[in-house]
Amino acid sequence: MSKAIIVVDFAYKGLKRSGRGTGRQGLKATLKYLQYRDKRNNHLAQAPDYERWQDRGMGLSHGEIYRNCDALQSKHVLAWTWVISPAPDLMALVPEAQRRELLYDLTERVVEDYYTERGFDVPEYSYLMHTAKTKGKDGEPPQEHLHTHVVLPGTAPSTADRLPVYNNATKGHDRLFREIAAEHFADMLDERGIDWRPLREEPEVQHGSDEIPSVSFAIDLDDFFYR
Repeated sequence: MSKAIIVVDFAYKGLKRSGRGTGRQGLKATLKYLQYRDKRNNHLAQAPDYERWQDRGMGLSHGEIYRNCDALQSKHVLAWTWVISPAPDLMALVPEAQRRELLYDLTERVVEDYYTERGFDVPEYSYLMHTAKTKGKDGEPPQEHLHTHVVLPGTAPSTADRLPVYNNATKGHDRLFREIAAEHFADMLDERGIDWRPLREEPEVQHGSDEIPSVSFAIDLDDFFYR
């Protein structure tokens, strides 16, 4: 089994609170956490000019994003919360000055293609980038781990009315998510002339395959994202 080139994850915030990180209070806490924390032990200064959210219709602050999530909720979903996390060893091949732009572009491509493939219009969303460090394995030093957090509403726009959006593993939605993310990341590395394939035994995602790629970099996304 080849090593993963990218890891993606989606979770949701329901309307009812059932424990830490859930319900409306959980969403508020998550949005504040994302806005003001870049690393686990580094609380960011709440400066108005500090760039955090990339606004694609949901807002530029945790309060504005929360209000839009509340207004655009479905019957069961207050907000969808995604993580898009390229493999650190492959991102290390990208010139440092290009990494932020690549990850922003990758995030938007994944959002737009996923909804289009599902037959939805692209909804409003906002996202931001966090950085962490991998846990060094076999004596290797830790690597920079760049990833984005995306917040999307529980519904998507349509000509008649807003439609509820549900992501269901039994219907293959998680597999589609992984395939789209892996294909776009591979394309973007290729577009930059980066020779990344020798670091992987075979293409990360093959359409029609039942094999789920393994995760090759050790980091617990729950350390950076409340469910």
